[in-house]
Amino acid sequence: MEKKLTYDKYDAGQGFLFAFFMPFVISLVYIFLVYIVASICGADLENITENTVYVIFATLVSPIAFVLTFVIINKVSRTNYITALGVKRKFSIKYLLVTIFLSLVCVFGMSNFVSLFDAVLAKIGFNGSYALPIPMDNFGYLVLNLILLAVLPAICEELVFRGIIFNGLKQYGNMKAVFLSATLFMLVHSSVEQTVYPFFVGIVLALLMLRTNNIIYPILLHFLNNAIVVVINYISVHSGAVSEFTLSTFNILFAIALAILAVLCIVIVFKIILKNKNKSNSISQENLNQNESSPNTFLYVGIIGAIIIWIFDLISGFVA
Repeated sequence: MEKKLTYDKYDAGQGFLFAFFMPFVISLVYIFLVYIVASICGADLENITENTVYVIFATLVSPIAFVLTFVIINKVSRTNYITALGVKRKFSIKYLLVTIFLSLVCVFGMSNFVSLFDAVLAKIGFNGSYALPIPMDNFGYLVLNLILLAVLPAICEELVFRGIIFNGLKQYGNMKAVFLSATLFMLVHSSVEQTVYPFFVGIVLALLMLRTNNIIYPILLHFLNNAIVVVINYISVHSGAVSEFTLSTFNILFAIALAILAVLCIVIVFKIILKNKNKSNSISQENLNQNESSPNTFLYVGIIGAIIIWIFDLISGFVA
């Protein structure tokens, strides 16, 4: 049987459903195994869960889940993922420089706005968790954080979200796919405090995939984005320069102005610098017509589940 060359909306729906629920399943298995080991050894489960080694393996749950999702969807859909992801396309220095610029705009243009969002949540009584899961005590931990929080998420999440999900959702239209995939990317984080930034970055990543049609650039942008945040946290911890965002008039206006400037920069990049769309960005008419009216049940179930978890996290933040 000949392999498909593109993903469709059903691949996207199944991809999101697996990407959302599989981390929970793997986490439950991991916790169960730790509980069994703790019971056999007579160890205190609370002490084990606070151990750095436990946290490291817990952090690996999501990358493992996304890799399994990617493998399963490609196996079931019989898709030629090399072609579908565009990795054979010629590497462009222009796209590389644009990707680096976009990562800087995202981090430094939106950081104050995200801090503003977190401060507003705290002001109305929401208790969130904003600390990195692994300590930043030394350079070794910095490298470990970069691997676990930058390298692995960039590769594993992009293969699923911009590779399978966004490309499959293009069956609904390019811009619908951009915003829907960004919404799904936000929901999969299952966290109220991670609402604004993942949605914003998800839009930028999807637009970059749309323009370049090569998964390498979203992976690079995702890596740079996370790596910059990790390095900034490392420097802040070791310099003692950690500061809390205050809801002053100046800070609020500055955060909003900086966010608007970031959006304008991104619009300019995609409207002018990356204005020429690749013809292969559009999904084939054959795929457009294929089962066009059939409901995307997997996608709907995944979205409903993700919204429920997001609402649960919202309620938990207020009652904690």
